Amino acid sequence: MDLNFFKAASAGNSEPFKDMERDVIERLLTAKAKNTILHINIISSERENVSTKFVEEILEKCPALLLQVNAKGDTPLHLAAKFGHFEIVRVLIERAKLAQRGDEEPESGVEPFRQMIRMVNNEKNTALHEAVSQGNVDVVKILTREDPGYPYSANNYGKTPLYMAAEYENRSDMLRGLLENRTSASFDMVLALLENSTSVSHEGPNGKTALHAAAMRSFA
Repeated sequence: MDLNFFKAASAGNSEPFKDMERDVIERLLTAKAKNTILHINIISSERENVSTKFVEEILEKCPALLLQVNAKGDTPLHLAAKFGHFEIVRVLIERAKLAQRGDEEPESGVEPFRQMIRMVNNEKNTALHEAVSQGNVDVVKILTREDPGYPYSANNYGKTPLYMAAEYENRSDMLRGLLENRTSASFDMVLALLENSTSVSHEGPNGKTALHAAAMRSFA
């Protein structure tokens, strides 16, 4: 990818891409990571001052980028969930819903926006795994609310989102456990998963469950 295009995507400047053909935009990738301009923008966005303008403008022109993965198998949704960009997550889901309207019922019976939410990367992480791993509670809530019936499987490390939520500990180390402190980040995530999801798996590695993880955090 040309350095000027990389800088434009990082800065959220869509002007250089307005006159490009869709297939040209799809082929704009970084050499090693294979990030698209959408991946680059999401990675570069500041969490506290995130703008959805670039994402909306690029997807209007090139909707295929919505599901395009990088070298790690990450979709834009994976990265937005990982970095806690709630507004971008919301826009990505809405764009996926727009792409569905007017189309025939999908053969799989699963709506395109839910297919996007369920996509796994090379580590078998969904966007929900990524959100939980970073303690992004608001993103956890919207993902589980949009797809409440999906039984999330374990990733390559044997962990489901619920197990990861139970073992999560926030950076300040002030809130030790799920069971003892009901205001902890881990409790908020577990609550979001249980409130919104009607079919959530709690398994973890080595035969452990989310309850084991919560108990270990409580008494650590």
